[in-house]
Amino acid sequence: MNPNPKDLTAENAEKKRENSVFSAHSAVKKYHRWLLIVIFLLAFGLRVHNLQVQSFWNDEGNSARLSERSIPLIIEGTASDIHPPLYYLLLNQWRKLVGDSEFGLRSLSLFAGLLVVPLTFVLGKKLEHRVTQSRHRVSQRKSWLLGLLAAGLVAINPGMVYYSQEARMYALLGLWAVLSTVLLLRWVSVISNQYSVNSKRSWLWGGAYVLCAVMGLYTHYFFPAVLLVHNLFVLLKIIQSLPKPITINNLPLTIKHWPLLMLATLLLYAPWLPIFLDQFGSDPVSRPGVGEFVTAVSHFLTFGQTMELEASYLWLVAGLLVIGVVYGRSKLILPILDVLVPLGMMFATGTTGAEYYKFLMVAVPFWAIGLAAAFTETNQRGVRLLAGVLLLVLPWGMWQSLQNMYGDPAYARADYRAMAQRILAEEHPNAGVILDAANQWEAFTYYFPDEGNVYPLPEGRSRPTPEAIDATLSQIAAQHDRIYAIFWGEAQRDPERLIERWLDAHAFKATDEWVGDVRFVTYAIPSAPATEMETAVSLPFGENIMLDGYTLGETTLRPGDIVEVTLFWQTAVPLQNRYKVFLHLLDANGNLVSQRDSEPGGGLALTTTWQPGTAVVDNHGLLLPSELPPGSYRLQLGLYDLANPADRLPITTPDGVTDVYLLTTITISE
Repeated sequence: MNPNPKDLTAENAEKKRENSVFSAHSAVKKYHRWLLIVIFLLAFGLRVHNLQVQSFWNDEGNSARLSERSIPLIIEGTASDIHPPLYYLLLNQWRKLVGDSEFGLRSLSLFAGLLVVPLTFVLGKKLEHRVTQSRHRVSQRKSWLLGLLAAGLVAINPGMVYYSQEARMYALLGLWAVLSTVLLLRWVSVISNQYSVNSKRSWLWGGAYVLCAVMGLYTHYFFPAVLLVHNLFVLLKIIQSLPKPITINNLPLTIKHWPLLMLATLLLYAPWLPIFLDQFGSDPVSRPGVGEFVTAVSHFLTFGQTMELEASYLWLVAGLLVIGVVYGRSKLILPILDVLVPLGMMFATGTTGAEYYKFLMVAVPFWAIGLAAAFTETNQRGVRLLAGVLLLVLPWGMWQSLQNMYGDPAYARADYRAMAQRILAEEHPNAGVILDAANQWEAFTYYFPDEGNVYPLPEGRSRPTPEAIDATLSQIAAQHDRIYAIFWGEAQRDPERLIERWLDAHAFKATDEWVGDVRFVTYAIPSAPATEMETAVSLPFGENIMLDGYTLGETTLRPGDIVEVTLFWQTAVPLQNRYKVFLHLLDANGNLVSQRDSEPGGGLALTTTWQPGTAVVDNHGLLLPSELPPGSYRLQLGLYDLANPADRLPITTPDGVTDVYLLTTITISE
């Protein structure tokens, strides 16, 4: 019987189409390794760029100092810390190879974050549908394209780049998350193949998975979220493969072997399990709304924390995710779980603040796969074109975030290096440094060699009392005539600001500036506090403020010294406006050579809090420039409205009304 010509035509067309697909697949596959290399080099360049430029911040200082201890002391230290020991143990060995510079210590995170990129590619390739043989080549092409696009997105992901440049464990946490998932998929693939189960391959991959899972648990206490994802995924696989009827003999091998892997993981983690359980406290939990939380973490997962949230970009991200999920369906079950479960765990435990988003390094590769799937998983040209356009726009927002991370001071880490260098450069012979809060000690002393004159306060773990602060600071002040104070995190450790209040009452604040998210303050410590008014003036400032008088410290000084001024104020009525005190030092030609502007009491005795008829003792210090030439200089005083600096209060003097008052003449000696 002769074949139907129409059937031959259709068959030939199908073969021609398959041959065309195969040829295209072979041509593209030939270059995919080169594309992956380009992506890898891009990832390396972004992560190594400016790696050593910024100073260590507090937590990085903790990594630097803790990892320099012996192995037993690292384990002992982390037992009372909020993180398990593996990262510090690895860093302890890593620093022996590369040194203890900022570049060297951060390069461990660079290495871990870099490995996430090719592993994301491998993961994307392994997320393959079970398809017919005729569609296998097309499915393979989609899988490696999905892996390449996802790897590219991870390579330029600002959050992943940021934590690959930080001497902390979060890039390593992301590495264990994606590596353990790749090993899980490989194990499931091997154990599902009845012909390979009797070999040692299933136990080889299972053992590798257990080892990786244990490393994740010993790296961070959030890793159980990854294990929960894996258990849910295996449960779904078991349900899908259950035979009917179910008997002991025909149970899937997955259900027989998986509990053994989990048991092995638990046994290897058992020595640290009591410490892990101790980390769970009973502090009250406050959460944002679900919508607010999802919006914030979606922005972080895509653009990191170095760019303001923009609704247009988030709509773009949402569109890509919807397309990817709709067309990816069952292929994206594991990535979807790897995003939703960590988010759910964060929300359930109340770790929803921006300071906890770094936990989501476990989710970034899977988020990238969801975005990339929008382009690879649809066969509709219009949808694919739309997804392609959206994916091309996405890196623009990421690049903006990366530029902010590299160059915008608003997103820079606190510069402990610069603060330490400034203190050392001033070469004051008898200076002390107060660190409020105490966990700044590691970062600061990494740069400051004179640890004996560094005082981490408050002492202990409980909140300080006024009596304890007075005793401690009185002792410190008796040993120094200049204090540098670095304030950070006082809202948690010193919410009543007892340390700053004591210093403002007993010392003279000369500088007060923000360095990143910490305040760097300079105080002069007098031989005795100025409690008595030496010069009475009774000068009205405006209608309601009276300067009763003042007391001055030494008026013959050297460059780099601090002028000490104590002002005695009072008001007749409650004040509605906040005013700032300014001290100006002028040379013989009337040029301003030094200036200090501050609200009374170092910013803690605001004019709106003054009680009528009650004297306000107000200390101020004025730092003299180190290059100030010898000579005589006029020291002037005034008040201005905080809301309008040009609005100075008029001062009524015996010689008339003015807006500045001459306190004294300062003599600068050689």
